[in-house]
Order: sequence, then C-alpha cells, then structure tokens
Amino acid sequence: MLQRWKQRFERGQDAGFSLAELAIVLLIVGVLSATAVPLYLGYTVDAKTVEAKALAGSLWETLQMNAIIFCGTSSSVTGSYPRAGLTSSGGTTPGRWSVNSGGTNTLTADCSSGAYTVSASPLFVIQGDSADVNVIQVRLVYSSAGTPPSTLQCSKDSGATFVDC
Repeated sequence: MLQRWKQRFERGQDAGFSLAELAIVLLIVGVLSATAVPLYLGYTVDAKTVEAKALAGSLWETLQMNAIIFCGTSSSVTGSYPRAGLTSSGGTTPGRWSVNSGGTNTLTADCSSGAYTVSASPLFVIQGDSADVNVIQVRLVYSSAGTPPSTLQCSKDSGATFVDC
C-alpha cells in the first residue's frame, strides 16, 4: 500500500489546487468583502450616532429638571452642563463631543400648566469633535404644537441634512 502511494507521488501526480479553484475562491472572498465592508461602516456610524443621542438625551433631561425646579424662571442650556456630565464649556472628557450652539438658549416651565417655552429651536446641537465623529450632529428641536413636542434630529453629513432619529 505504501509503495503505491510512493509511486503515485513520484510520477508527478502531486495533489494541489488548480488555478481555476484558486480564482473561484478569490472571487467568493471578494464578493463577500465588497458587501460586508459597507455594512460594517454603516453600523459603526450608527453606533457613534447613538452615542451622541445619549448625550443629547442626558442634556435634555437635565434641562427639563432645572426648568421644573426653577419653575417660571428661564433655565439656560449652559446651566445644565455640569449635571449632564459636560465640562463648563459644553464638552465631554475626553474631548469627543461638544454643544456647539444653544449655550444661551433657555427653557422655561410654566408653574400652573407645566407647559414649556423655549427661546429658540433647535434648543441645542451636539457636534462630534474627534476625527471619527466629526461629521455627526444631533440637535433637539422643540415645538409645543408638535407630537411629540421634542424630537431629536440627526445629521451624518456635517449638518447639511437633518432627519428625525
């Protein structure tokens, strides 16, 4: 039996992959990577957008809490920075996100009805500062006539277009 195997290999009948088989494998790997890479990149942008949305939600909740505590008095967005986990200049530590507008905007809660009044809409915008998130923006838009009155809008193209997120 061993002799037969030796003879087979000595005659140049070595087993291996043909060029066609290798080409087919490369084609399959290429097609899989061509579809997987764009999907992966989309998932990472969505995950980074969720990070900005979480920060915007934290700032909005803190701003509402301040407006209710100081009922009838305007509460500024900047006054909510410390409780939302932001620095006094409106950035995160490390410097990944910042509030790039809305620092002077205010929210007022009516003591009797509980209705909110905003000084401007959007109330604030969260902007990506580091290289991997610099095209992402999330803003909070408030309209008392809207359903719901407060909505988050996201942009993945440096603020050129915003959609509800």
